[in-house]
Amino acid sequence: MADTLTSPLSRRRLFIAGALGLASVASLSTIAPASAADKDWTEEFLTRSETREGFVVDDMDDWQIENAKFLIAAVKGHDLGKDAATIVLITAIVEAWLYNYEPAVDADSGGLFQQRPSMGWGTYDEVRHKKRAVDAFLGLGDHSSAPGLLQAVPDYDDWEPGAAAQAVQASAHPERYAEQVAAAQLIWERYADDVEPYTD
Repeated sequence: MADTLTSPLSRRRLFIAGALGLASVASLSTIAPASAADKDWTEEFLTRSETREGFVVDDMDDWQIENAKFLIAAVKGHDLGKDAATIVLITAIVEAWLYNYEPAVDADSGGLFQQRPSMGWGTYDEVRHKKRAVDAFLGLGDHSSAPGLLQAVPDYDDWEPGAAAQAVQASAHPERYAEQVAAAQLIWERYADDVEPYTD
């Protein structure tokens, strides 16, 4: 992570530079994700638009890592643990590869969970707000009328994680969630101990 933040032309910055122009590279440090040390989940972080590029645990970029940490922090903030976090993570991996995905690729879907405003998950902005999106997915967001995890699967810890995710998402490709369980559990093992609960 340090290399990405200090090198002016890292792989990530070169990718963005190609899209924005080299003149924009100098300003990228101002939109870098919060460091693991300070846990400063800023409003800019919670609402920033990101690009879906790919997902492999060992190749996660800074945004994917910070989003994974934030999801763990938000789950912990609701006094939920590894089982709930695994379901949250596999869903965000499958739906948006751990990016707060902005462009609508499936009707009006958006955000980490590709939630649809037309299906009761909140407004256009709310489904793209990371805290509101994870709260809605868990069934703990007052802004959402869609049944979240705690409504759809109150005994989720007795379920196979992929099946629990599908109970919330009603995806046309339910098998994809189970494929990411190992990745989600590895992410939890790597980062959970260093992430404090987030309740704001």
